[in-house]
Amino acid sequence: SSGINAEYGEDKEPIICTASNVAKSKTFKTKTAFTCYQNTSDLSNPRLAAQRMLVMDCDGIQSVGKSWETKNYGSQYMVGVLDRETNEMTLRPAAMINLKPYVKSFEDEDRQKEEELSYGEKYKQLAMTFGANRIQKSIRGKDRVREMESNTLDEAMHEAVVSVDTANLTQQADLHHNDILPPINTDAKELSDVFLITDLISEAEITALVPFTTVLRECTQVHVNAWKEQNKYPEFMLSRLPIVIEDDHLAHLYLSELLYISYLVTLLKLPPKSLGNKKTSFPNTPSVVVDNMYKKFTSVGQREGKLRTSMSDKQRNRLIAHILALTLIVDKYCVRYSALCKDTGVKSRVLSDTYRSMGCSVNKLKGEQHKGQMVAILKLPVKLPP
Repeated sequence: SSGINAEYGEDKEPIICTASNVAKSKTFKTKTAFTCYQNTSDLSNPRLAAQRMLVMDCDGIQSVGKSWETKNYGSQYMVGVLDRETNEMTLRPAAMINLKPYVKSFEDEDRQKEEELSYGEKYKQLAMTFGANRIQKSIRGKDRVREMESNTLDEAMHEAVVSVDTANLTQQADLHHNDILPPINTDAKELSDVFLITDLISEAEITALVPFTTVLRECTQVHVNAWKEQNKYPEFMLSRLPIVIEDDHLAHLYLSELLYISYLVTLLKLPPKSLGNKKTSFPNTPSVVVDNMYKKFTSVGQREGKLRTSMSDKQRNRLIAHILALTLIVDKYCVRYSALCKDTGVKSRVLSDTYRSMGCSVNKLKGEQHKGQMVAILKLPVKLPP
C-alpha cells in the first residue's frame, strides 16, 4: 500500500492491480506512479464509498482501472503484510482492479458519440447490426410509417399557414390561381404576352445558362440519339432538338426554356429523401438556378432535430403548372403533351386539368398516326375557368 497516493490514503485497504496490454519496461519499478481516487461525496453510503479509480503512469502511457464493487463475490483477495521486527504476517482484505491502456482522444470521442445517442437509437443500431431479419424488417416498417406521418404533418402545417394568410373565402378562391399558377395576363392582345418569360425564369438564370445553351445549339442528331440512350434529358426536350434558329438571342432564349423544363422535371421526380441533396441531384447546374427552384417549390423545416427539405402537394402542383406554362411558350401555345406524362410521371388527367385551368382547350388527336396524343391549345381572349 506504500504506492497509494495520499489522495486515497494509507489507512485504506490495499489494492491488487493487474495490467492488460502493458509492456513492462526497464523503468517500471522505479518510475511507475500510481494514483487512486475515491468517491467521497457520501462515505456513509457503501455503494458510493466503494467507487474507486486507479491510474498508473508508466513511460508517459496511462492505464486506468475502475472498481464499483462493495464486496468481493465468489472469492476474497488478501494481501499479507510482514512485520520484519516480529516476523509476523498480517492479512488484510484487498480490492482487485484491472488496468487498461487509456487513449484520451479516442475514449472521449467514443463517449461523446454514445452520449449523443438515446437508448432507443442504441437499441436500433444493435438490432439492425446483429438482430434477426424479422426484427430488422419490423424496424424498417416503423421508420417508413414514422416518415409518412411526419410528411403528412408537414403538409398539414403548410396548408394551415396558407389558410391563415387568406382573409376570407373570396380571397382564398383568388389565391387558387395566383398561388398555384404563374401570372397570366388575361387582357393580352398577343399570345406572346399571356406569359412573361421573366415570371418563369429570372434574368440571372437566363444569363447563367449561356454556356449550356451554347453546347445545345451546336448539337447534332447524333448527340440527341446518344442523350436518348443515356436518358440525360426528358423526351419532351430531346424531341425538339437540334434547332435551326439563326438569331442568337432567340436561340439562347428557346434553349434556356427547354433546359429549365428539364431541371423542373428532375426536381419533380426526386424522391422525398433526395430533396436535400442539391449537389448530387443537380451536379452540372448553375447554383442560381438550383437555389431559385428550391426557393419556389420546396420548404425547409425541422424534423427530428434536423433541417429537412420537403415539397407539399401545393408546391408540387405549382411546379407542374410552371412546367406546363413553359411548354406553352416553347410550342407557341399549341402543345402535344403525351410525352410529358412519361417524363414527369404525372397522369394525363392531371396535366389536362392544369392546362384547362390556364385557359387552354384540351383535345385528343384523331387518326392512327397520332395514337391518341393529347394537345392543349391557348387562344385569345384568355378565359380562365371559374
